[in-house]
Amino acid sequence: LSPPGDSYGVLPRPCHALVLLNPQSGSGRALDDFQAVVQPMLAEADIATTVFVTERPHHAHEKVRDEDLSQWDTLVVMSGDGLLFEVVNGLMERPDWKEAMKKPLCILPGGSGNALAASINYYAGYDHVAKKKLLTNCTFILCKGLYTQMDLVSLGTASGKRFFSFLGFGWGFISDVDIDSEKYRWLGSARFPLGTLQCLA
Repeated sequence: LSPPGDSYGVLPRPCHALVLLNPQSGSGRALDDFQAVVQPMLAEADIATTVFVTERPHHAHEKVRDEDLSQWDTLVVMSGDGLLFEVVNGLMERPDWKEAMKKPLCILPGGSGNALAASINYYAGYDHVAKKKLLTNCTFILCKGLYTQMDLVSLGTASGKRFFSFLGFGWGFISDVDIDSEKYRWLGSARFPLGTLQCLA
């Protein structure tokens, strides 16, 4: 549901999506959840998928930076917010970044933190939900095929590096918890309270 004046694009049917999936995200169930929940829904909606499973950090970044993206109608990220951050920054490093950023992006929650997916779920008018229900809702939004523009934040560092974000930038205690709790990824979202307690100690 959109405020008055919002305009939407519509994905073509049939549609071909590149799915970038981090099998380690969240509690390590992203690939299983994709196959069990997402793929059947996309097949019913006439959305064919090419699944790219990341094998290391920055793998998705390199894929979207270097790949010919013309063969796909949309890019789908099945992970947490971190993989979408990689994808956005990979797209922005392309020589044709202005055109590449017109390619619709979709986030399907498969991580420990799924802030953007939860925000889109809320904006679409759904109740606050998590886990499989949030994944089902976000997949249904993709199946409907509507997309709209979203603002990015641009940040330049003193060293000359430039980053783009879709949520926000921060550093300090919250970032320390996020980075230090990486070793507890297997706990899913419980990694954040444990990481907070460890950083406080």
